[in-house]
Amino acid sequence: MTEHEEYCVSIRKFYRMPDRTLVGCAVVLWAWNSHDKTWRYAARRAYRFADYNGSHKKALRQAKRDARKLAGIFDCTNHDTNEKGMWQ
Repeated sequence: MTEHEEYCVSIRKFYRMPDRTLVGCAVVLWAWNSHDKTWRYAARRAYRFADYNGSHKKALRQAKRDARKLAGIFDCTNHDTNEKGMWQ
């Protein structure tokens, strides 16, 4: 985490619960909770593969584009699909 950074953005796989079937991905805005010293969900937007004619690439491309825009708006780090850095 960058010093004094309050938000960050990442992209996660999105599952339908009972059978764990992958249905898309989600752009997540995380907020830093200084009291607990942990990241918490602030907002999430799902990109379902079915909405883009079943194409995984189109949904992921749109999610990456929106994650870059969101990181620019909040002036924060975009972890894209690799969240390892934000948990250290």
